[in-house]
Amino acid sequence: MRSALLLILAIATTANAKPPSTCGARDDYGKALCAYQRRQFAEAAAGFRAIAEKREPEPQNIRSLYFLARTEMKRGRFDEAAPLFVRIYEMDKAFYASWNCDFLLGECRKAMGRD
Repeated sequence: MRSALLLILAIATTANAKPPSTCGARDDYGKALCAYQRRQFAEAAAGFRAIAEKREPEPQNIRSLYFLARTEMKRGRFDEAAPLFVRIYEMDKAFYASWNCDFLLGECRKAMGRD
């Protein structure tokens, strides 16, 4: 009985949880990040892809590319995520290293049977 009560409480708490702190942002990056955090991966991928394809030299561009790769991983599209990590490496080796992209690229390769 106690387990059932705790489960009901957990479900009620989750249903009333506040949206992630990035939700409510009006810019394209904030909207895409909110979709990612809400696990709305198709919407997140479209948002991040639109930003990344602009190829503008802005910090949000490389972060959008990173989250696009992570989104594709969440969707099981490792063959699409892997080249994005390679592109990040080519654009900014420091970002690649500090955001642990080498590990993520390895996870993609492992998932594709190429480790």
